[in-house]
Amino acid sequence: MIQRKKKLVLFLPHRADPGRGETFSADLLPLELIHIASGPVADGYEVVMIDAMIEPDYMDKIMEACDGALLFASSCILGYQVYDGYVAAKAVRERFPNLPIIWGGWFPSVIPELYFEHGIADAVGIGQGELTFREVVQAVDAGEDLANVPGLAVHRDGQMVYTAHREVVGFDKFEPTPWHLLEYERYAELQVRPSRNLKVRHRFPLPGHWTPENPPRGFSYFSSYGCPEPCTFCCSPQITGRRWKAVAGRALAEDIAELQQRFKFDVLRFQDANFGVAEKRTKEFSEGLIDLKVPIHWNGTIEVETIMRYKESTLDLLEESQCHLLWLGAEAGTKEMQDQIKKKIEIEHIPQAIGKLCKRNIVPGTFWIIGYPGESQESMEATLKMAALVKHMFPTAGSDVYPFRPIPGTEDFDAAVKLGYEAPTDFHDWGNCFEYKYNSQNTPLPDEVRHTWQRYNNTAAIYDMHVKEGPLWMRRALSKAAGWRLQRGQYKFPIEQKLFDVYVRMTGQTQPGDNSAEYQQLQPETHAQLTAKSTS
Repeated sequence: MIQRKKKLVLFLPHRADPGRGETFSADLLPLELIHIASGPVADGYEVVMIDAMIEPDYMDKIMEACDGALLFASSCILGYQVYDGYVAAKAVRERFPNLPIIWGGWFPSVIPELYFEHGIADAVGIGQGELTFREVVQAVDAGEDLANVPGLAVHRDGQMVYTAHREVVGFDKFEPTPWHLLEYERYAELQVRPSRNLKVRHRFPLPGHWTPENPPRGFSYFSSYGCPEPCTFCCSPQITGRRWKAVAGRALAEDIAELQQRFKFDVLRFQDANFGVAEKRTKEFSEGLIDLKVPIHWNGTIEVETIMRYKESTLDLLEESQCHLLWLGAEAGTKEMQDQIKKKIEIEHIPQAIGKLCKRNIVPGTFWIIGYPGESQESMEATLKMAALVKHMFPTAGSDVYPFRPIPGTEDFDAAVKLGYEAPTDFHDWGNCFEYKYNSQNTPLPDEVRHTWQRYNNTAAIYDMHVKEGPLWMRRALSKAAGWRLQRGQYKFPIEQKLFDVYVRMTGQTQPGDNSAEYQQLQPETHAQLTAKSTS
């Protein structure tokens, strides 16, 4: 008699609240689940993967799958996923009280106690999860104590304890990624025929000939883990110990070529925290794409100082390999704040790095933060001014400013708490804490700075001229007026913003839930919907 494989249920919660008419771009695949499934799949376990993005009735799917399962596991990052995952895990616990529940991901890694306090976890994986989850599955199957598995937080004798530390390892230590678990066509269908009832957040700017009416098939990939940067606002230093492990450049290009032939995608998004750390790897990857004639555009993350360090010939290869977008964090507009957050970017390097990319038709998606713990109003205003100047210099570049949000597990979180910040205490509030529109009143910004920030967001969007409809003379006039404001940092009496708002509403271009300044604050990608459209 053939013994039936034991079943594991893996769930990825919603990234955005569909109840607010929002979703995320469907090129964001459930990579977290696919990667941790690699070991158990190789060991012969049956894996049921459920992603809320493509499963309208995901709660019913979860309950059905958990019947007879060995365990239930989920992963999340800070944002709505935290709350949606809690709701699902709570329902699983109530329906199947003896089923082990395992959590992983960035948020559970830095605040595991929350999961034990609410009774929705038997163990929480800390940091890199592939080897840890494989050993968890083996231990649960064998009836062994999870306290013997390195890399976990567990609850024993009424308190949380950490098991032995697990080192960050390279991708060569993992089993092959089980891509057969991915129902890719369901994600592609959402991309090429998106629901008009949902506002899509964090979509990538469209390269080449692609348009919203003729969208590409997007794919995402993890090619590295961790980051060597010591940034005080990020939890990666605590979780990864500033270690960075990556797939070698040529091997990466060959894998992407094979996956492209298999899934027929047009645009690749690297979901790495810091893709461009090693110039040699980037060079070999770009050369590999060119040699193999892989028919895609691609995008990823990189640092300002990394761009400055790269040889010009390597940057040329990025363009030749059809890199169309690189996200980079400028973070602050003064040297003093750069030193405080340990980013230490040379301020003059920010426009220089952005210019190097724009010169090669690579869109720089640049991010800034205002309102760090203890930051002065003058410092915030300097950052807004720098963001505006960069935007004016490089119209096709994104230059998006966000209010600071304290992330647990970071130096700045501890600093914010010392200054009086009251962190959320339940899953609902944690799930809301990155929603700039819905809880913007809690953002620690002076009223004058907040006003400038809101006006800047709208001004930058108008300056883009990313709306194609309407008379060209009108768009040019509005853009010219917005450019004047950006160059001078003057946002009083924004007549062109009022005219633009009227124009957008009259032409029916608003999305569901669109609300002028507040809507722009939710859309980091808006200011970079660019090159082909804004220069056409």
